[in-house]
Amino acid sequence: MLCVDDDEVTRYLLKRALELAGFTVTTAEGTTEGLELLKQRRFHLVISDYKMPDGTGTWMLKQAASAGLLRDTEVLIFTGTPHVEDAAGVQVVAKEQGTDHIVAQVLKLLGPEPGQPQGRGPPPSAPQERVMARIELVLYTAGPSPASMRALRQMKSLLARYDPAQVDFKVVDLARGRPSSAEEDHILLTPTLVQRNPLPRTWVVGDLEDTTLIEDLLDHSGVERRE
Repeated sequence: MLCVDDDEVTRYLLKRALELAGFTVTTAEGTTEGLELLKQRRFHLVISDYKMPDGTGTWMLKQAASAGLLRDTEVLIFTGTPHVEDAAGVQVVAKEQGTDHIVAQVLKLLGPEPGQPQGRGPPPSAPQERVMARIELVLYTAGPSPASMRALRQMKSLLARYDPAQVDFKVVDLARGRPSSAEEDHILLTPTLVQRNPLPRTWVVGDLEDTTLIEDLLDHSGVERRE
């Protein structure tokens, strides 16, 4: 499937959640790149943000549809914009509902249905049973600040070396609001990485340039490294 969003954090979290559910995911940073990818290959599903610097998701989908690029392709708009224009016939999912909700919607759309034509069922990588996570990590950021983006890139690079099914990793952007978890975790500075489980709770503050402590936390929690 194809996920189009100009926000790096959203792209990463959505891709990770869908891959953990067993799907193969390609990402694009905007409508221009999204259209180019749609011209190159067919996707079972396109998930797009609505408002992006180079156009809206609905505009991209209309361009793709008029060019015959969306035959037998489901589409979703995943957005934080309260009002989405020109979305007739397109399912809209609010970002505030979280990635678990979008995964549920994807499973509903791509799951087999009675009388469904061939090729409209599950993608080649069928969803698999998830393994219980051994560690829960939450990265608190403050919008697209340089330190927050460096911390996110460090975590992406580090977690790529571990079994993703054993790590429950979330990113909380405090620029979008301060959830109760931030109070529970006593967050005063960003970026801050918190190991919430297993206890005792552990904090790592800063851009995570040195990942030695995080590797120790993962290893001591029994998270398996990829070969």
